[in-house]
Amino acid sequence: MRILDDLPAGRDLLDFEPYVAAIAEMVSDPSTRTPLTMGLFGSWGSGKTSLMMMVQNKLPEHCQGVWFDPWRYGGEESLWRALLLKVLGSLKAAIEEQDEKDALSKMEDLETSLYRSVEREKVGGVQIDWGKLAAGAGQSGLQIGLSFIPGAKMLADLLKALKDKGEKSAAENLLSAIHRERSKLHIEQVQFLDQFQDKFRSLVNEHIVKKNRCLVVFVDDLDRCLPEKAVEVLESIKLFLDVPGCVFLLGLDQDVITRAVENKYRELGKALGVPDEGKAEFLISGARYLEKIIQLPFRIPPIEKGKMTEFVSRLIEQWPHEECPRVFAEALGNNPRQVKRTINVFLFLWHLVTKRQIGDIKPVRLAKVVAIQHIYPELYNRLQATPHLLSDLEKYYLSQSRLSIEKGDNAQKEKLEPPSVLVPFLSKDSVRRLLILHPPERVEFNFTGLKPDEIRLYFTLTRRTEVPGLTPSTANVGVMEPQLVSIPAGTFLMGSNEDDKNANDNEKPQHKIELPEYTIGKYPVTNAEYQAFVKDTGHQPPSGWEGSDYPEDRGDHPVVNVSWHDAVAYCEWLRKKTGKQYRLPTEAQWEKAARGTDGRIFPWGNTWDPSRLNSSESGTGGTSPVGRYSPKGDSPFGASDMAGNVWEWTRSLWGKDWKNPAYHYPYNPDDGREDLEAGNQMLRVLRGGSFGSSAAYVRCACRGRDLPDYWHHHIGFRVVLAP
Repeated sequence: MRILDDLPAGRDLLDFEPYVAAIAEMVSDPSTRTPLTMGLFGSWGSGKTSLMMMVQNKLPEHCQGVWFDPWRYGGEESLWRALLLKVLGSLKAAIEEQDEKDALSKMEDLETSLYRSVEREKVGGVQIDWGKLAAGAGQSGLQIGLSFIPGAKMLADLLKALKDKGEKSAAENLLSAIHRERSKLHIEQVQFLDQFQDKFRSLVNEHIVKKNRCLVVFVDDLDRCLPEKAVEVLESIKLFLDVPGCVFLLGLDQDVITRAVENKYRELGKALGVPDEGKAEFLISGARYLEKIIQLPFRIPPIEKGKMTEFVSRLIEQWPHEECPRVFAEALGNNPRQVKRTINVFLFLWHLVTKRQIGDIKPVRLAKVVAIQHIYPELYNRLQATPHLLSDLEKYYLSQSRLSIEKGDNAQKEKLEPPSVLVPFLSKDSVRRLLILHPPERVEFNFTGLKPDEIRLYFTLTRRTEVPGLTPSTANVGVMEPQLVSIPAGTFLMGSNEDDKNANDNEKPQHKIELPEYTIGKYPVTNAEYQAFVKDTGHQPPSGWEGSDYPEDRGDHPVVNVSWHDAVAYCEWLRKKTGKQYRLPTEAQWEKAARGTDGRIFPWGNTWDPSRLNSSESGTGGTSPVGRYSPKGDSPFGASDMAGNVWEWTRSLWGKDWKNPAYHYPYNPDDGREDLEAGNQMLRVLRGGSFGSSAAYVRCACRGRDLPDYWHHHIGFRVVLAP
């Protein structure tokens, strides 16, 4: 298995050659007026280093190249000094080639002057004796160094501490001493700057310009430095090295450096206590600042859309499937480093699949999940908790794609609605392109038709390569509105007829009920959906959870071990969060959604079929992911898991006199059975049967009951959205 490295490209995979040639020719052309500073602008991973290295390799012999990575010197007290020493070292090498002993002596004096500057800074430092200046402060021996870049914030903090302690005179004395020392040092620094630049200009002129050569300084990844250090490098180039014969190529993220400049001078104004009316002079525009430093800006060109697939394909000699490069090219944008990093994750996971034979994992599907993980971690996090939503999202996008090329009213009637829980995530166009990349008939590339457990395999696998901070914590999952299906207004047959040998008296007689239109949860409320409620309210989590976290890989299983009161509290929370009238379904609403209008025994019809549900015959011994038995186990209205999996609480009372069957049927919503405020000892109706129920108890008309404060690992619930 070959993993891609993060080193600059050894070959031109990004089609940089035309730009490299143009930059190298401009730099090496004798007619190019120097000094010249060129900015190579690009975001993290855009290929700046590769481009600069290719330019360096393209330069002719008369160009003396110097490479400086400022971020490698982050621990240096003065980064400017490290840059100067690097440049002087290259100039010294050129002088040694010319065997100029007198010039070498001057070079050594110039290098030594940099170290003498260090000593002067230490001498110019101000020693603060806290024992004298702030009696009782409990601190002593705090050293303030007046360096090349003033430590303005440190001084301001020190002065504030003295003022806060009431030591006004001490603060004034300290400020006066600092001003005196800074003035003396400033004079010496000005002299040092002038002397250094004069000597440097003279040496460069003598040994570079007059020899028809040029000194090309490459400063790479300047944006990786601390902001104040990055500004320090830019200023040192202007103050010390900006002489004829020198060319500077700076690789940086323009936006990062612009912010660094503005923040530095904003903080400087605050630290020096500049009054509000005088702060304008410190509010330097970062863009204007860069214009003064950089004479020639050049933005790294993105990989052209049409060439992205070719670029990705060339990264790997043998892909697990020829369609994998298309997936990454379509989804990942045009940042080469991000592309390579994401492909490395995919290659590693595919290697695990081949070594461990993890389920029926298909490479193109795995590539799509890895891509979603990296381009939209918030969506990945939601899908990880409820994998079946990936299939629903794909179906929605595919339906949208078909409708975009169809005409007429019929197409509009067939339009699918997106899963409501995923509506906040639909703005990412790259996900849409990814999920419509292959037509529905290419089933091996798509997720439509896969069972939730089959989709979960991909998320279980990719979770092993999550990067801390990339995928959001489930602590902030937000409101997850349940998916709903619409139940039209009209009558339906409720209860069981006299011929049903499995029916109880409390289901008879069968009769017609008319209901207005409503919508009901397509699935029982899941652990992931209920978790949002628990985390937001601090409600007692169900038994079996670790604090507010449900068992691993159970996000799309129905929540269980919830009482009727828990279910009502969830509905009230969801109602407040969304402004929609969510509540528990009545018995009649639940039964119509489960069986349709024709009085069928099971959601799918009148014939028992254990392959269509999770009952005792399935042998699972526990809950299954919602939607596992869709669509063949769904009701006529598309509601899933209406038979088996978990018993479901309804709003309805079993009856004030539960031993009296006459109270139950015919169903009458006006007889008090929908009283939400009834006492804790009033039995509430359960419907649907569970994973432990036999065929007789998963019939649509079968009724169960329990006390509202009772909970069990067989019991969950779903919601309705009332008119």
